[in-house]
Amino acid sequence: MKISPSQSWRLKDTLYVLSLGKCKRCGNVFYPYQPLCSVCGSMDIEKIRSKGTGTLIEYTILYQNRDGFEKQVPITAGLIKLDEGIELVAPLTDVEITELKEGVRVEAVLRKVRSDSSNGIIQYGLKFRVINDAGNN
Repeated sequence: MKISPSQSWRLKDTLYVLSLGKCKRCGNVFYPYQPLCSVCGSMDIEKIRSKGTGTLIEYTILYQNRDGFEKQVPITAGLIKLDEGIELVAPLTDVEITELKEGVRVEAVLRKVRSDSSNGIIQYGLKFRVINDAGNN
């Protein structure tokens, strides 16, 4: 599987930053950012950056993956509620299965997503890890 440097560059705001949209008319906050509010239809949208922290609601472990990602199984993915109130599904990293439970605090970190063996390009993206001092809030 080839990684396109130009495509990675075009997706940098999606791959490396959690950009949320906030409607200036109704106050709806949503992810991913889009120039149209799904609640009121306004196009007066402010792009805001998420703090990247949240709470793990649920998680699952995947033992199958699509072509090009076979070496990454098993994959742990979680349903995360960001502090801004948005829920999203994202891969978890740097975790032991035993430390995963509902309600633990997580934070977004930049991690390797895949590499292209033909040209040596490594693609990075956001994953979530458990915050070690979870439960001390």
